[in-house]
Amino acid sequence: DRCEINLEAFVSNSLRACNDLGYASAILKKSSYNIFLKDYSAERLDLKDCINDVKNFQPDVVFVSITNGSIFSDIEFIKKLKAEKEDIVIILKGALFFNPDASLFNELDLKNIDYLIGGEVEFIISKVLHAIFINPEKLTEIEGICYKENNKWMINKVNHFEDKLDDIPFPNRSLMKNELYINPATNKTMATINTSRGCPSSCIYCISPLISGRQIRYRSIQNVFDEINECVEKYNITDFFFKSDTFTMDKEWVINLCNLIINSKLRNRINWVANSRVNTIDNDILQKMQEAGCSLIALGLESGSDDSLLKMKKGTNVEQNIQAVNLIKKYNIKIFGYYLIGFPWETKKHLNDTKKLMFKLNTDFIELSVATPFKGSKLYEMIYGNTRNGKQVLGKDSYKYITRGTNYLTYKELENFRKNTLLLYYLRPKFILKKLTDKNLTYDIFLNYIKYGIKMLKNT
Repeated sequence: DRCEINLEAFVSNSLRACNDLGYASAILKKSSYNIFLKDYSAERLDLKDCINDVKNFQPDVVFVSITNGSIFSDIEFIKKLKAEKEDIVIILKGALFFNPDASLFNELDLKNIDYLIGGEVEFIISKVLHAIFINPEKLTEIEGICYKENNKWMINKVNHFEDKLDDIPFPNRSLMKNELYINPATNKTMATINTSRGCPSSCIYCISPLISGRQIRYRSIQNVFDEINECVEKYNITDFFFKSDTFTMDKEWVINLCNLIINSKLRNRINWVANSRVNTIDNDILQKMQEAGCSLIALGLESGSDDSLLKMKKGTNVEQNIQAVNLIKKYNIKIFGYYLIGFPWETKKHLNDTKKLMFKLNTDFIELSVATPFKGSKLYEMIYGNTRNGKQVLGKDSYKYITRGTNYLTYKELENFRKNTLLLYYLRPKFILKKLTDKNLTYDIFLNYIKYGIKMLKNT
């Protein structure tokens, strides 16, 4: 839900709200379950804190959201937790368990785990708990889960994706510590609003089309608007991240949502950010987004090399990157540029082309990552072939490097290039002066910039 990334190693990304836990909580609360929710990593809490909560709350079931990069520490965490209370049922949820190969169960020590959820938890969690407490025979009918039968793991694959997204209740923010999730550009609480699911793109490094489907499934505009309004009125949250694989993919849908905001009491009250592709924006959509409160757009620019963009099947080119950034700047909307390096074919020239574009576009924020071949992606097949052994990628993320490098560059060269480029970009006097003279700069935002600056220096 919060992407397969290591936020500690990122330079300028911030922590998103734990919507997966919030959705599960809202759904189970409707069925009269008693819920205890805590985001331990966000609160900087550890095993001891969790054990104390388990002793006090005495749960029947513990539901844990995991990532590929954290899976081994997650399993170790559960092992210690179960030693304190042997009778609790453990459910792990994560993209790692989406239609897994049987080999996964030989590579992970899952003896303390009872159920795995790889499908969309909002359509699954209540069915799983119904099976646990009332009718175990129903387990065979639940798509997107793995469960044990005679000590053998059974895999129920996802064969279709639910499209009735409006039927899902809003995340239970009354149990979430919303103040933990901050918009670094404003230093205000930021809620994540999931607007759609699915992506028709074919980028070789991404598994989103696999785990969310290639067909985009939208929530209704009114349903999204109602959730925004609830956040404002009930929780006093006015900053938002509109989460989707590409928010601007459907121009009409975006403009209609913007018009609904513009013609409501939310106009000039909310501030939001969204992600986009450079080939899905134009003057019409940007004008409406800016008028409706959009303050930042995140772009997957990826590379300054047309050769790399073509081979990674991004579906865009360098000229489109330049045009999109220049167009967004006309509307005084900030830009977060994401770049990727480390593909098998890349040479020093590819990296330098990306660096050159990065400085030419001069976006407000950047992140430079090493491409991670997650299992299920075309990049994984390219590097590891058709092997069904996933050991190479388990416990890895963009900063626990999987590859030794490219066909032409070592891992150390990639690492040094990333660090040096980020330092050069963020420590430019021109860049720093621009931030310090921003008319929207406040004391709190200034302190936030200092915090992220220290983090950047530490990580580079």
